[in-house]
Amino acid sequence: MIAIGIVVPRYGLDVVGSAETLARHVAERLARQGARVTVFTTCARDAHSRHEDHPGGESLLKGVRIRRFPVACERGAGPGSDNKNVRGSEPFSPDLVQGLIVAQEQVDLFIFFSAAGYPAVEGIKALSKPVILFPVVREEPSLLPAAAAEVWSRPRALFFLTGAEMELVRRRFAPPGKLRLVRTGVEIGSAVDEQSFRRRFQLIAPYLLYAGSCEAGRGLEEMFAHYQALKREAYVDLVLIGRKRMDLPVIQGLKYLGFVSEEDKLAAFRGALLSLQPAPQQSLALAALESFSMRTPVLVNRRCPVLLEHVEASGAGLAYDGEEEFLEGFRRLYRRPALRQKMGEKGLEYVKRFYSWEAVMGEIQAGIAEILEIKKTSDVRR
Repeated sequence: MIAIGIVVPRYGLDVVGSAETLARHVAERLARQGARVTVFTTCARDAHSRHEDHPGGESLLKGVRIRRFPVACERGAGPGSDNKNVRGSEPFSPDLVQGLIVAQEQVDLFIFFSAAGYPAVEGIKALSKPVILFPVVREEPSLLPAAAAEVWSRPRALFFLTGAEMELVRRRFAPPGKLRLVRTGVEIGSAVDEQSFRRRFQLIAPYLLYAGSCEAGRGLEEMFAHYQALKREAYVDLVLIGRKRMDLPVIQGLKYLGFVSEEDKLAAFRGALLSLQPAPQQSLALAALESFSMRTPVLVNRRCPVLLEHVEASGAGLAYDGEEEFLEGFRRLYRRPALRQKMGEKGLEYVKRFYSWEAVMGEIQAGIAEILEIKKTSDVRR
């Protein structure tokens, strides 16, 4: 039985984020496929909390062993690192890195989720066992500088969620490990009751949907301004779901529903005219894929390479840069229900073809087998 260590800053059913959600799904599926999986993570629930949201020590979740380590009060990037050059040194957990060092004798291979932060920066260079890295990065000026060079040079393979992400890392860091486009899986839900969802949340008018964290840097301020312009020509609400970390403007038709269940989230996508994806930077844009899975087209920020890749590859949405293009995209989809339906079908087909869990886990298993076979060959030579 192969022993795999999953390393991710935060882990759990109540933890959200591209890297964290992906790590949980992969860990659970590897365990079901017969691997002995241990997750090494911290007690924190999210990047904004300094509390120990989960108890430390060992636990079991859906067949996956979890080892949680405390987040230290003193923040930093660790000994020997340039603190100002290691972006997002949170969560600072020296105990987690020490736990990896001690446990590696019982682990065949480690998979790190997210190249940013202390666990990856210090954890990867502390290990002698083979490492796979899911970078989960996006284009930004402060993207892991030279101080974290071993994050890119040490892994035997790097697994990517999109072609845009893979090209970014290839161009910026030229890592020596094998680059593999793995993507992520998306659940294709069919039994979704959008009418019940509408009744419970008293949604009467047609609505646009934003699903994600409501915080600065996600393009929401620009989206709100565009929505106010849109309200002058159409009776359409704007529904927001997700955690709120910013003050929301008072706009007639703007409705914040809070953090909702997975079922309600999918129902919200199914019932929407279209979903809005305003972020200028994304590593995966999972919300766009979830919208596709519910046959709902998207209107995305053209400045985001990942979102633009999804729209151009699927034909399931439109892109905008500025208010006029936003309004034109809305008008085109709002006034042409047949086009909306056609784009919705294209989105579902795109997800089924490239983002099924069967295809994703096949790529991951192939990558793991390739690395362990290389290791066996080198052992034989010695």
